[in-house]
Amino acid sequence: MDEVRLRLLLPASYMAALFLLSSIPGDISPESAIGAAFQWVQPAWQNLLHVPLYAGLALSWLWALEPFDIQYRRRVMSAILLSAAWGILDEVHQSFVPGRYPSWTDVALNLLGVAIVFAYVTLRPGRTP
Repeated sequence: MDEVRLRLLLPASYMAALFLLSSIPGDISPESAIGAAFQWVQPAWQNLLHVPLYAGLALSWLWALEPFDIQYRRRVMSAILLSAAWGILDEVHQSFVPGRYPSWTDVALNLLGVAIVFAYVTLRPGRTP
């Protein structure tokens, strides 16, 4: 497999993992391993985890798009738009999962994670144009 396909595998796998996490039913038993993990992490912290998770997705897209012959600005915008769109679509997906619901707060936290990466890559000194 060539390098470009391997690089694209990272954000695709990351998105699949986020999809699987959001597919966990809200009424899962606390006796199960997943239920115990959700019980261990307080809901406020679960919400805040959206920020680093979606920042990581945006960074993985930036890295994956690096070998493509496109302007730096377009690569950044593509990574940001792909990550933001996934953050919104994943919340819509949750509306179909039993015991789960979409949340504007979660959307905002997803977009905050993406925005932090955007600010970092556009405002950092010594960045490549």
